[in-house]
Parts: sequence; C-alpha cells; structure tokens
Amino acid sequence: MTTTSQEQFSLTRLPLMAWFTIVIAALGGMLYGYDIGIIAGALEAMKTELSLSGSEMSLIVAAVLGGGSIATLVGGPIADAIGRKPTILISGVIFAIGVIVNALAIGYGSVLSGRLIQGIGVGLVTIVIPLYLVEVMPPVIRGRSVTLFQLFLTIGILLGYLVGYFFQGTGDWRAMFATALVPGISYLVLGAVLPRSPRWLLKRGRSDDARAALARTHSAGEAETTFNELTEQIEQESLTTRWSLLLAPGYRKALSIAVAIGILQQLTGINTLLQFNTVIFDQSGLSSGASAALGSVTIGAVNFVVTIVGLMLIDRVGRRPLLMLGTGGSTVALTFVALAHIFAAPSVFLGYATLIGILVFVIFYAIGPGIVVWLAISEVLPLAIRARGMAIALFANSLVSAGFAAVFMNIVSVAGYTGAFGITAVAGFLYLLIAIFPLPETKGRKLEDIERHFLGSKDD
Repeated sequence: MTTTSQEQFSLTRLPLMAWFTIVIAALGGMLYGYDIGIIAGALEAMKTELSLSGSEMSLIVAAVLGGGSIATLVGGPIADAIGRKPTILISGVIFAIGVIVNALAIGYGSVLSGRLIQGIGVGLVTIVIPLYLVEVMPPVIRGRSVTLFQLFLTIGILLGYLVGYFFQGTGDWRAMFATALVPGISYLVLGAVLPRSPRWLLKRGRSDDARAALARTHSAGEAETTFNELTEQIEQESLTTRWSLLLAPGYRKALSIAVAIGILQQLTGINTLLQFNTVIFDQSGLSSGASAALGSVTIGAVNFVVTIVGLMLIDRVGRRPLLMLGTGGSTVALTFVALAHIFAAPSVFLGYATLIGILVFVIFYAIGPGIVVWLAISEVLPLAIRARGMAIALFANSLVSAGFAAVFMNIVSVAGYTGAFGITAVAGFLYLLIAIFPLPETKGRKLEDIERHFLGSKDD
C-alpha cells in the first residue's frame, strides 16, 4: 500500500469528532479574518458619522491588533493554567462582548473599547486554536488542519468585505459589526462540545481522561500510540528550558531570524492595508464608496484563491523559494504604489493604479509570507527554545502590527501615501534579503538537521 493510499485509508476512518474539530478551527480563523474585513467597510461610514480624524481612524484599526498583542502575552499562560478548551470558550465570549459593544457604540470611545475587546478575543483564538489542533488532531490530518486555520482566515476577510459592500448603500456600520455575532456565537456554542486536550490532561496526571479524549478524535490503534508518545514527550519536557539559552550562540542567531521575520511581516503593511484599503482607494480617487468597497471584495477574493495555491505549493516548492518570490513581488508592488502617488494626483486613474498595486501585493504576499511565515519560524527555532522563541516572535509581530496601524494615517498626513508605501516597500526589501541570505531551506529536512545548522554556526 502506498503512502497516499495509506493516508486515504486513515482519512476515511477518522472519527466524526476529528472532522467536527476542524470545523471549529475553521470558525476560529474566520472570526479573525472577519474582524479584519468588516472594519474596511465600516470605517468610511464611521468617519462621516463620528467625525473621526486620521489619528482616530488609525487607533480604531490598531485597537484590534493591540488587543491581539495583549492576548499573545496572556494566552499561553491561560491555556496552560485552565486548559485549551476553556480558553477557546473564553475567547468566544470576549469576542461576542466586543461585537455587542461595537454594535451599541455611541461614540469614538465606545468603538475603541469594543475593538480592543474584540482584539483580545481574536488574539486568544490565534494562540489557542493552532495549539489545540496540534495536540488533539491525528498526525494524518494535523498539518492540514492547522493550515486550514489560515485559509479560513482569508475566507473571513472576504466575508467581511462582502458584508461591508452589502451595507454600502445604508452606511449602517453598527449593523456591519453586529453580523459578526453569527460566526462568534456559532464558534462559542459548537466549541462547548469539543474534547479536552489529551496533552494538557496528561500534564495534570489525568491519564484516563487523556485516553478518553484521544479516543474521540483518533482510531483505536492511533489513540494508544499517540498516548504513549505524549507520555514520553511530557517526561522529556520535565527539564525546564532556561531563558538565558535564548541568548546563547546559535540559538541567538535562530531567534534573531525568527523575530526579524515576525516584525518585517507586519511592516510590509499587510494587516494595515487590508483594514484601510477602502479609505486608501477613496482618497486615491475611487470616490464612489461602492467602487472602493468592490475593490476590497476583489482583494479578499484574490487573497483567498492565492492562499489555496500557496497551500498546494509549500511542500512541493519549498519555504525559501516561495518566501523569496513573495517578498520580491511584494516589494515591487509596494514601490509601484509609492511611485504612482508621486507622479499622479488623486483621480480615477490613480485610484485604479493603487487598486492594481495593492492587488499585486496581496497576490505575492499570500503565496509567500502569508503562507510560509509561521511554519518557517517554527522550523528554524531549535527545540529547546521553540516555545519561548515562538512566543517572542508572535508578540513582536502583534506589537509592530498594532503600532504601524496606529500611526499609519499620521504617516499619510505627513508624508502622503508615497511615504507610507515607501516604508512598506523598504520593509519588503529587507524581508527579501533575509529570505535570500540567513534563512535556510527547511523543506524535507529533519528538525534535528535544521537545529545543527544553527548550533554549528561559528558566526554568532
């Protein structure tokens, strides 16, 4: 029997709960994406009704990302203290509260508070769902279940854009926010029937409960094998990693690459541009709100389709080639938009040029950095510092994302879109240099071989 047929054989016998768990994970990714997409359509209407300044719009966008930064600090400890499943439910409750605050908002302060609360909710989702999937899903589908989280994030962005386009005629931004209760409550209710993490149960000495949890998502033979593997892994993890190891030679180099990738990922402007694109199109010359919103929908659809292509290529082409292609193409696209705003005044021509430039940027981002980033970082970091290194890189990523969004409109007011897109283009070029030089190719290599690549380095 070939590997493919063995895989198909295993997939056909996956327990129903395993597929159900994938659905919950997909909803989690959708929540985060929906939160990004819906603000793009709501922002213009909010700007008019609430008389928002550029700084206030930036802070409303940044609030979700800032809430996500807070979640990266507390999400892991919370999930370790009370378990993965309770943390999933808490994230759903917090998200729903944020949606309700936004839907009932009467001014700038209440919108800002609601967005911050939503950010904490979706930030917890992005921490706990991938962690939960890795610990609960059978090996045959574990990788795909994690990548589906990213895919459904792009679906959530597209749905958010579509809702914004639907409400474009009414400008009812409160109703736009309220629609997020549908996936939010679905995520919360369905999450209540998920099994507990067997790994977490084992670490608490609850062996029988761990076996029962594994039996819900694994076949009988896989459940016992996985139980034995988890027991052995937990025993090996009993020796706590020293924080000082992060600064040891070799480890330091790997951590530096991981953190640099996490920071540059956001300085390319991806989260900021996805949330501000309707405003950008409007100010560039697509003065019709419907045209600007339709541009957002186009970007969301392309992002979704190209992400699927990236998922199909990542294990065939490799991480490094895709990252070089993606960062190189992104840099060219961002430079094009910056130059367009030097040589053309706001007009229909500039509006469509900006739309084309951002569209090309999203294509290259989705096939490169968007699909590669966290896999590359996790594979680069040696086992002894992987958990803490990932936490540091994720926190840096979230903090820079929030900070850049918070000052984006201020940059535009001072340096115009030429300056704003110039910054993102420089970040894209630095990202490309990292992909070309210090980042090793990890496709098909054992994690131990990658670890030796860094620990044997003499230049750190």
